[in-house]
Amino acid sequence: MDGRQAFAHPLNQTLAAALRAARWTPRDLVRALNPRLEAIGRPTLHLTAGRAWLNGSQPRCATARRLAATVLTEATGVFYSSAALWGDPPANGGQTQNTATDDLVGRRSVADVLDAAANWVATGAEDQAVLHPASESQLLSAVWDATRQNTLLAVQPGRHEQVPPAFVDVLESQLARLRRLDDTTGGGKLSQRYVRMELAGVLDLVRNSRYTSDVGNRLLATASGMAQLAGWMAFDADLHAAAQRYQLFAIRLARAADESATVANALGMLAYQHAATGKPVAALRYAEAAVDQSARSSSVVRARAWGRMATAYATAGEIGAFREATDRCRALLERRRDDDPHSLYYYTPEQVAAETGHALVELAVTNPARARPLLAEATALLSPLAQQGPTAGFRRSALLHGIHLARAHLMARDPESTASTLLRLTDCVEGVQSIRCRNLLRRFRGLAGTRMQMPDGTRVLTAVDTALSTP
Repeated sequence: MDGRQAFAHPLNQTLAAALRAARWTPRDLVRALNPRLEAIGRPTLHLTAGRAWLNGSQPRCATARRLAATVLTEATGVFYSSAALWGDPPANGGQTQNTATDDLVGRRSVADVLDAAANWVATGAEDQAVLHPASESQLLSAVWDATRQNTLLAVQPGRHEQVPPAFVDVLESQLARLRRLDDTTGGGKLSQRYVRMELAGVLDLVRNSRYTSDVGNRLLATASGMAQLAGWMAFDADLHAAAQRYQLFAIRLARAADESATVANALGMLAYQHAATGKPVAALRYAEAAVDQSARSSSVVRARAWGRMATAYATAGEIGAFREATDRCRALLERRRDDDPHSLYYYTPEQVAAETGHALVELAVTNPARARPLLAEATALLSPLAQQGPTAGFRRSALLHGIHLARAHLMARDPESTASTLLRLTDCVEGVQSIRCRNLLRRFRGLAGTRMQMPDGTRVLTAVDTALSTP
């Protein structure tokens, strides 16, 4: 049954209208739901389930019903609730469901921000997955306010636990190890849950312990780093609203600790998230904010911000501006020092090359008349990292940029190189829990399946399917 037949005589008129607004078939809705369910450890649904929902049934799982409302809201820009779609009891006593910017717009004391962050981290993975996206204007207001968070943290002398500097050393080391773990596995449900637990522990120390001013700032900075990592992992699990909320907390906490480098990095992550979801105007806006925020920071922090700017320009299809931003990034990175922020350990010339290669593929999409030289340049930059495969420490990065290398080969009408790259990627999938990377590979496999007209094509696609079926 095709999409037109599915809408012939729907019993669930609200769902039918939402699908029409999203330009989705019932199968498309299930395809959007399944990665969210996978990200929180819930069983995925058969693709035919959506057809039955139109005919009057509904998902048995309350979380799936709430997720359906969330993904339809994201796809249409119109607010849908589980109550409207399925007749569930209204959430929050009938009030609008939670969004990424709740309690994070306007002036907030550090204590209020800490309370809101603690409450957010305490919510379960399912509640975070069904968080509704904020509008672009709401998010922009929240980011603006976050970058102006005051830096006063009142020390409470009556608290009984004294946090020594050595204890903070351990917390900072743990944050560094979790970042390295993310390089390998990505934002799987276990990693997300553990980082939330670590963030909750640091927030508890800030809120309920005694410490010197220096230790208090280090605790806030660590909490900010944990929030930023949690946000990155949520984005890597395709949980975009949750990712934005974590980055808002990261900016607020970093401002409270007077950590401008972390603020710039979080803004850059918001720019990257918007670029990855096809929103170039917003991506440029947040990248510009990151560049401005990094103006007085070290060279590597400024390089990272200009790298995000280059990605945003590529999404917008602006070749000249992309080249200029990339040149600035590379020049700044050459001035790297030993005392640069540890959080940017990964930002090397090799990483810049990989990001540049991905950007060139995007530019080839928006500049078809210049696609051939852009794709050739992209292939030269992406090939070294993708060929490292599982032998490198950055397994998730090898998978991600290998997918973009395969895209470059396919766009260049080179089925043999496409097939060879896809076969190498099957060795990278195992152990990578990144929902985003798996979704990108799954979508690309579907696209390649219609274009790889070659004798060995079926075997290659079957190998990809087998790799994606393993956890």
